[in-house]
Amino acid sequence: MMFVNSIKLFGSNWIKVLKFLLYYIVIWGLCFALFLPVFFEFRDLVFSNFQSADMFSSFSGVFQGALGTNLHNIIQTSYSTLIEVFSANTGLAVYGLIIVFIFLPFFINVGKYTLNEMLYSYMTSKAKVGFFSALVKSLKKSVPFALCKTLYNILFFAITLAIVYGIGLVGNAFFISYFLPLVVFVVLVLLFTTNQITVLGWAPASIVFDCNVFSAYRKGVKAVRRHFWSIFGTTIIYFFLFWALAIIFGVYSLIVLVPIISAVLCVYNMVVFFSSQGMRFYVNENKILTPKKLEEVDNINKTAYIL
Repeated sequence: MMFVNSIKLFGSNWIKVLKFLLYYIVIWGLCFALFLPVFFEFRDLVFSNFQSADMFSSFSGVFQGALGTNLHNIIQTSYSTLIEVFSANTGLAVYGLIIVFIFLPFFINVGKYTLNEMLYSYMTSKAKVGFFSALVKSLKKSVPFALCKTLYNILFFAITLAIVYGIGLVGNAFFISYFLPLVVFVVLVLLFTTNQITVLGWAPASIVFDCNVFSAYRKGVKAVRRHFWSIFGTTIIYFFLFWALAIIFGVYSLIVLVPIISAVLCVYNMVVFFSSQGMRFYVNENKILTPKKLEEVDNINKTAYIL
């Protein structure tokens, strides 16, 4: 039901989601502009490492065939290129990492928090709040949240990259051809699912309870524990679809998939948190979702009133 309700809420708030996606595009454009010195400095080095036809086709998904070999080549070449980039110009390479892993995620997380604020207003009272006004209003809470979430994600991505690199070190041809894509797919789905459920209630708890970022994290984890396995299963569905599409259509599809999954997960997080807390909320203009416990209380109150 969480999956279905989140899709319904997503559909009834598509204008809010569109505003978030526009914000996403602006932030990406700004970060790309800041990243240009790094791009021009290392462009020839990166292109020379990926210049073979096989390597460029590796980014185009399963339709190019030899998926295992292509994936293995991407992993190996990506890591070797990163080492060469740091060897060529360490300072500029560090600047590029700051843009990609700190500056960009920080502002994206501010935008996600803003979208959550807008969804909260809709879910509780169907109030319509503008993106800019919600952005300004929530800065006091969104900035510390975005900073902590960014640092948290740096650790997560470091662990993920290390695990994927370790898998890519396996040199057995049979494993690479037949099992590498499946193993990487399963690992990515499980890692991203685990990461998501640990931070799923973070922003919603901060908004609903109006508490500091550390207290919100504890409340968010506590909310997820109440329905852990159902939340875990539903979250797996999202990341299964996400990484399946990424593998089928290739790395370039992430340009579209990442913003969409970010918006979808913001909606999903709010639905899960409200459901875990036993709160009523609007999923569309005509339907209020009421948890079973509240329905029972309502029925008891109605009966008591009649008597």
